[in-house]
Amino acid sequence: MCPQVKAKLERRSLGDQVTDIVRAMITAGELKPGQRIVAKRLAVQIGASRTPVREALHRLEQEKLVARREQGGYEVRPLTPREVKEATGIRAALESYAVELATGRIGPRELERLEKNLADFARALERGDGRRLVELNTAFHQTLYRAAGSELLLHFIGELATVLHRMRTALLGDPGAARRSLKDHQRMLEAIRKGQARQARRICREHILAGGAWMARRLKQEGGKEPQDAN
Repeated sequence: MCPQVKAKLERRSLGDQVTDIVRAMITAGELKPGQRIVAKRLAVQIGASRTPVREALHRLEQEKLVARREQGGYEVRPLTPREVKEATGIRAALESYAVELATGRIGPRELERLEKNLADFARALERGDGRRLVELNTAFHQTLYRAAGSELLLHFIGELATVLHRMRTALLGDPGAARRSLKDHQRMLEAIRKGQARQARRICREHILAGGAWMARRLKQEGGKEPQDAN
């Protein structure tokens, strides 16, 4: 392929870039669930014109990250208890299997990386650095995904990335939940280090289900409702 054609294929549209930026703002909690999104104000904030912002919001509506308001415009669509329950169940099945595979395949370098991750997580917890906690939590799990050595498994887990990031952001914003997460990760790593695949799988599954239950309770306390079926 000639260089000019390749360059054109690799160049991403402004709409794609703005979509990625707004999606990241939602998953990171910079745009809060239920928050009204004003296209003009958002365009100024990210340094883009309103046209790609409107395009991005339309795409994110299809991804169910934003919803149209009755009064016009958009708002950040909150997760529902049912979505959390479904995502948690799928993640628990996939990730516990990944951890079981990783236990038999992980090498010294990955183990060292996980150990450092937990030390960094503990320091971030002491500082109350929520953004860093989410980054480290995500990195811990991704290291285990890769250590499992299954491209197919990585693909399926990747399909949940957006909803999982939103859940992690909410979960790790609570200091008590963050401390429990650290403890679970420490137990999981210990079982992996000892080659106890079944134990590591059990700890992982319980860890994920507990986090999902916490999130579902919080949503219900905040008055989260399931969307009505369109009939």
